Amino acid sequence: MPNAVSPAVAPNGSVERCPTAPLTWLLVGPLGRESASWGAAPQVILGQLQTVQPRASLYELDLPGTGRLWRERTPSQVSEWVEQLRSRVHASGLCGPFGLIASSWASCVAAEWARQHADELGVIVMLSPGMRPFSPVLRSVRPGFWTLALAQVLGRRSPFERDRRYWDTHTQLEHPPAEVLKHWRQLRRAHPFKARNGWRQMLAVWRFETTKRRPHTQVLLLAGKGDVWLDWRVSAAISRAWGAALRVHPEAGHDLLLDDPAWVARSVAEWLMPVGSGSLNST
Repeated sequence: MPNAVSPAVAPNGSVERCPTAPLTWLLVGPLGRESASWGAAPQVILGQLQTVQPRASLYELDLPGTGRLWRERTPSQVSEWVEQLRSRVHASGLCGPFGLIASSWASCVAAEWARQHADELGVIVMLSPGMRPFSPVLRSVRPGFWTLALAQVLGRRSPFERDRRYWDTHTQLEHPPAEVLKHWRQLRRAHPFKARNGWRQMLAVWRFETTKRRPHTQVLLLAGKGDVWLDWRVSAAISRAWGAALRVHPEAGHDLLLDDPAWVARSVAEWLMPVGSGSLNST
């Protein structure tokens, strides 16, 4: 079932500043990891969403075969991921239209969900997205990515436990706090990521290709200029093709929810605000 995110601070009951914003938001976990690895970032996002829509709620959705679903077999088609996620959401009784947030290659889920069931989604937010035809799988990432990905798939020196090498290539954070690494190791022990599921996730991404036509009317793209895995210009290319809004962080790396979750949260909230309604700080 989707995991409900608890707000760090209780909603203050303020007036809805964006009544058209979705009430229910879904945060799709990344490939090979679970959404819990983002720490407090989901709470940061929910807190900011509730400044424009006090009744907003946020739920974490891990991909099949990751997190608490680590015993499941991961399908090797993105379309099957979407159907499994939809089944879990519907079984939980959640009602749309949903706000869907996905990061990196998991953005394929958002694109495919919108292509098949656009009426179920109110808005889509993609963080550092990667997908063909905008980012050819072999040519759009730095060579070191495949070494790290293969090591993760084979269960050798997980990126969760990698120190400087992982953080220097994946984010702009030089050194993760000790408590973060401890938390990630605990997650890894509790929910080991199986090699066969890693292969299937990589195969699904390899096979997937989205359309050059915008899959949904409301799409926000966020990227970081410090991304050394997927150049931010991939997001710019998607923005041009889809006519989608784009915001670029001047320094952050690939994993925006690790580097600057407050910026992500504020970018989403500001994008939701009606034109001419003022800043988030206005009363």
